[in-house]
Amino acid sequence: MRRHSTQNVLIFIIFSIFAILSLVLIAVGIQFYNSISDKVENNSEIRASVSYLENKLRSNDYEGGVEVVKIDGKDVILLSNEGSVSMKTAIYVDDGKLQEYIAKDNDIKLGYGDTITSLDNMSVVKDGNVINITLDYDGAQYNISKTMNSGVL
Repeated sequence: MRRHSTQNVLIFIIFSIFAILSLVLIAVGIQFYNSISDKVENNSEIRASVSYLENKLRSNDYEGGVEVVKIDGKDVILLSNEGSVSMKTAIYVDDGKLQEYIAKDNDIKLGYGDTITSLDNMSVVKDGNVINITLDYDGAQYNISKTMNSGVL
């Protein structure tokens, strides 16, 4: 009888170890999945921001099409249209979001724009016909350097 209860205890111990290791494996898998998912989401956000900015700069690469200004202490990229009605598009970062605000003439009001992507900060520096943009997102910095073919900023 004693031998039978010892076998039962050993089987219970082996089953318990298997169950505990299975739970540990599941917990590690969940952490691994969440880590990869967060990295994919962050990568998607920064790629969207970079693509958006590069396409906006490329599409406004004509004389007087792009200005770099500071409004309320924030770096702002101002894009002008070539149409009969004078419109300006302001691109800036506010409250952790890349924003776009379209206004008639120079009636730019920060904080009223449409959200493009999440972004912590954006600094813009113009050097001749080169625009250098540094994007901060989730503790990492990404740089864009765009040479304006029109040569005039």
